[in-house]
Amino acid sequence: MINSDLNPEFINSFLDYSAVVLNKSINSVKEYSYDLNMFFKYMKIHFKLTKETDFNKIYIRDFDLQTVKKITTNDINAFLSYLALSMRK
Repeated sequence: MINSDLNPEFINSFLDYSAVVLNKSINSVKEYSYDLNMFFKYMKIHFKLTKETDFNKIYIRDFDLQTVKKITTNDINAFLSYLALSMRK
């Protein structure tokens, strides 16, 4: 189950759009939610918006669109690199 109370509204809007307009399965929407949560938790660390490093303790509800607009291709590549390295462990 997706805990939408922990998401910023823009994520919830995307998930609703994916389910209703794009007719994605509930499993796809859950995976989108999981992936977006991981991405934005990483971005909080990457942008030094939190001192916490345990992903389970990072909340993204306060992530705003102004900060989203600051995300660059380099930031996305840093996240992909993080994922690739964490998969090797």
